[in-house]
Amino acid sequence: SQTEPYTCGACGIQFQFYNNLLEHMQSHAADNENNIASSQPRSPLAVVEEKWKPQLQRNNANNTSASGSVGNSAIPEKERQNIAERLLRVMCTDLGALSVVSGKEFIKLAQTLVDSGARYGAFSVTEILGNFNTLALKHLPRMYNQVKVKVTCALGSNACLGIGVTCHSQSIGPDSCYILTAYQVEGNHIKSYVLGMKGVDIRDNGDFIHHWVQNVLSEFVMSEIRTVYVTDCKVNSSAFSKAGMCLRCSACALNSVVQSVLNKRTLQARNMHEVIELLNVCEDLAGSTGLSKETFGSLEETSPPPCWNSVTDSLLLVHERCEQICEFYSRAKKMNLIQNLNKHLLSNLAAILAPVKQAVIELSNESRPTLQLVLPTYVKLEKLFTSKANDAGVVSKLCHLFLEALKENFKVHSAHKVAMILDPQQKLRPVPPYQHEEIIGKVCELINEVKESWAEETEFEPSTKKPRAAGEATAAQEEDWFGKNEVYDYLQEPLFQATPDLFQYWSCVTQKHTKLAKLAFWLLAVPAVGARSGCVNMCEQALLIKRRRLLSPEDMNKLMFLKSNML
Repeated sequence: SQTEPYTCGACGIQFQFYNNLLEHMQSHAADNENNIASSQPRSPLAVVEEKWKPQLQRNNANNTSASGSVGNSAIPEKERQNIAERLLRVMCTDLGALSVVSGKEFIKLAQTLVDSGARYGAFSVTEILGNFNTLALKHLPRMYNQVKVKVTCALGSNACLGIGVTCHSQSIGPDSCYILTAYQVEGNHIKSYVLGMKGVDIRDNGDFIHHWVQNVLSEFVMSEIRTVYVTDCKVNSSAFSKAGMCLRCSACALNSVVQSVLNKRTLQARNMHEVIELLNVCEDLAGSTGLSKETFGSLEETSPPPCWNSVTDSLLLVHERCEQICEFYSRAKKMNLIQNLNKHLLSNLAAILAPVKQAVIELSNESRPTLQLVLPTYVKLEKLFTSKANDAGVVSKLCHLFLEALKENFKVHSAHKVAMILDPQQKLRPVPPYQHEEIIGKVCELINEVKESWAEETEFEPSTKKPRAAGEATAAQEEDWFGKNEVYDYLQEPLFQATPDLFQYWSCVTQKHTKLAKLAFWLLAVPAVGARSGCVNMCEQALLIKRRRLLSPEDMNKLMFLKSNML
């Protein structure tokens, strides 16, 4: 039989393992100690003055001679901790500072500030504080635990609603690493927490990554918490499905759709040589001379996510800036490149591919919910490819291939269907009527699956009126317990005409549509795309640390955790 969870007496968060509880409680103690220290009426300056006053009197005549005679004990331990915290914040702002803070110029700057600002005489920074890296890393576990306890409390407070978890790899050259991030609603906003990073080993299989994810999550949340996973194509989704719903990153899926159709070997096997030639010419025009965005400007104000690595970018750039590019190459006397450009095919291909890239950008929006857009995106692209599949020639052939690739790579999960209904501007509008009952059934199934955890909360318990006679519970009451009546009541309300703030909307109707609101605050916090805009920078810094062997993997993971969750 499964052992009872261990509960923290301070905040009520539960843990599967006793060691995690001990670490959590130690973090509480460290946090409380800091709060007590910071609330003392005496200022830090008064404490420092008291400690250093004798030293000041002895060396008042010649402060500069004091630098060699001040011992390590001249600075109180609490002051050393404050300095260590500042150093860690500098490191988290830019992990390149790992090598900077021990450099001569940084030491000179610190020395100048101390010499100029200290009212109690100058002293040697290196003698008092020692190596800055060593000092900062000595206090890294303490600060890591302090921030970790806050993240644990934040995620634990949302246990009844459920969370979203993304496990996505990011490649930088030949190397890549996984970033594990948790998402939940706090107030009316989506809050994300980077829980861990791991360098990718070519020997790691999907099950190994799954075990790593579960081990990291066990330090922050109970295993029973409702979880929706979003993973890239390199992760074995079947392993994650055992622990919760597992969705594929929508940007990765659409990337696979495009790559599978426009793969040059595939095009060659299908005798579509004019498409291969067009892609080659576009790459030459937009990429080989380094002229793309620097010369002709970017295509969009918002960039696609890092996992969008499409062969279409050069083609869309050439189509968007065709006149400027042609003018540029004609001036450069390179007319042969322009003459080889099939503008008719370029225009037709751009009409197919531009909506795909725009869909990826919309699905990767980090400032608002996106999961409800996945099914409407599928429907929209399916209609686009179908409408152009009747055109003549190579475009028709390509659209048939895009339809096949869309069905094979862009999988719509029941969570996507339920999320779509939870958008009061959409509800069931994007899908044909014959699918309505099936999707309503999915909503009721999900309510039925998770209602046990909701029933633990008294404010969300369904009203249980005593029956007039024993065994008089009607089918209607049973349906209401599964939420069907609530779903139909919600669907009968008029659609929103303007785009609503979804969490604000569900906050306002929580009493009216209790079960649906619960689903909304869980599912709409789950992103459609697993990769975030900051992934590239974080992975670049993590891999740089790994290559230069600046930190151990454990310390690197802790520093990345601080960088993501402390600032």
